[in-house]
Amino acid sequence: MQASPRTWDAGRRGEGLSFDVFRSQALAWPELLADVRLLESSGAGTLWVLDHFAWPARPDWGILEAWTGLAALAAATDRIRLGTAVTDAALRHPAMLAKQVATVDAISGGRVELGIGAGYYEEELGWLAIPFLAPAGRAARLREAVEIVDGLFREDRLTYEGRYWSVHDAPLVPAPVQRPRPPLVVAANGRKGIRLAAERADGWLSLGERDEDAQDALAALRERNERAGEDCVAIGRDPATLGRLYYVGWADERPFASAEALREFLGRYHEAGAERLIFVFAGAASDGRFLTRDSLDAFAGEILAG
Repeated sequence: MQASPRTWDAGRRGEGLSFDVFRSQALAWPELLADVRLLESSGAGTLWVLDHFAWPARPDWGILEAWTGLAALAAATDRIRLGTAVTDAALRHPAMLAKQVATVDAISGGRVELGIGAGYYEEELGWLAIPFLAPAGRAARLREAVEIVDGLFREDRLTYEGRYWSVHDAPLVPAPVQRPRPPLVVAANGRKGIRLAAERADGWLSLGERDEDAQDALAALRERNERAGEDCVAIGRDPATLGRLYYVGWADERPFASAEALREFLGRYHEAGAERLIFVFAGAASDGRFLTRDSLDAFAGEILAG
């Protein structure tokens, strides 16, 4: 049976928000597995991992590869959904990415979500001799990747000729368990990426700028959310059918500083358009920016339980 994100009541005030978690896999496998099983038991909807060859700021970090790691987690869990926040469209041929997603979907029994974005780190692509493009080129490469992945999920065979990616009568066998496809989430803050999400995705993921003031991040989210709705209307799509995800903690956001801070945070971000909040899970204590074991114990039952 396909699992779906659990809706948690924000402060018991009726704002329906779903609770997802991002967990970096820059740690030993037994620790990652223990954390994911804890988060599954807590009621988190989707477990998101990063997708990097290596982290440019810390290339010595031992980051487990995203999709092989998710395959292992799929076999070791029962309910929690699994995805990438986010796969860099430049790192893999999109047909091979579709194959990886379909494989993990089969192993998990239909619990996979694909988060995909245009990519951000020039140094990482340089290690692999992959061209780092100007913003317009990154947006175009992302569009081609999304169109190929979506086409392969939906069609028996696909031919596609693009500037950056092409396939020729390519099959995808076996097809994903989830039909017509696993949920596709496009990550974007820019206009072209948001438009792509409106046109092709089930969900749109955004985040604040690095260490941006929380109020500025909230205002930017509200503006981008309105733009996403306008893009949906422009193409004849009901804006309510585009899921709105927000990655918490990239900006200077500290929802776990106190119970009251969490209540206020959930209310403000839901009002700004967020429907699914992705909290970063950190093993060590934090200053309120990240979800920890302590904050799970302190807040999950009292604040987040429905």
